[in-house]
Amino acid sequence: MESRHLKSDQNLSVVNPSEIVLLKIIGEGSFGRVWSGMWRSSPVAVKEFVFAQAAVAGGSLQRTELIEEIVGEAALMSFLRHPRILHLYGCSLTANAIWIVSELCSRGSLRQVLDDRSQQLTPVQRLRIAVDVAEGMLYLHTRDQPIIHRDLKSHNVFIQETATGELLPKIGDWGSARAVALHTGGMRTMTHGVGTACWLAPEVIRHAKGSWQSDVYAFGILLWELATREEVHSNLSAAQIIARVANDGLRPQVPRACPWRDVMVSCWHEDPEARPPFSEVTQVEVSS
Repeated sequence: MESRHLKSDQNLSVVNPSEIVLLKIIGEGSFGRVWSGMWRSSPVAVKEFVFAQAAVAGGSLQRTELIEEIVGEAALMSFLRHPRILHLYGCSLTANAIWIVSELCSRGSLRQVLDDRSQQLTPVQRLRIAVDVAEGMLYLHTRDQPIIHRDLKSHNVFIQETATGELLPKIGDWGSARAVALHTGGMRTMTHGVGTACWLAPEVIRHAKGSWQSDVYAFGILLWELATREEVHSNLSAAQIIARVANDGLRPQVPRACPWRDVMVSCWHEDPEARPPFSEVTQVEVSS
């Protein structure tokens, strides 16, 4: 299917699939695959939503709706310009899939960096990453039309390593099988999904409604990941996590030696109104 069949949003480029060279698979999920590739001599990441795997192979109407949802998500991302937000270049439509083309970060996701034990991460480096992510989230939350992420986690933060070895995080949102941009109470959300169990705020589990406070909760869990480099609640199933967070106030065990433990705990406070906005979180000092 030629790219002309994909309608372009005002800020969204339509990429001809013949211009993209797929190189290797760098990630997989229920939606399909993520490839590293080249587009116009530039390295890119290509997220491939395979229609059959997205459970819409049975009907052209469902397929059309999925395309509209994904293009809507891409259009939302395409006008965002911030050093801590993953830059999206455009979308492309093939016979079997729709591709989202974005910048390629050399180190993959933050989760991959945390799992790579050969990568040394000092407390200062970890805190720098945390503050950088908070700055990106502040940008989203303070736009004229604020944007709620709703799926902030280490898997959706991507790391670019500079020539000097500095690790620069960029917030993306490519983990959901059904990406969608929609309006909710005057605020826009970057995904129709409700996030992964470990990062879900209790009020989201109970009421399925995201807010800037639920993004802050997820950031608190991400701070724990940075402090420990461990998987969150790795001994529990998703169903157990959801039940215990909603009913028992389950949180990860707070590390003893963690310079940002107070910020972390305040971010995952049970009361959403007691959580600090990202404007406060970004004021945490990072010593060199």
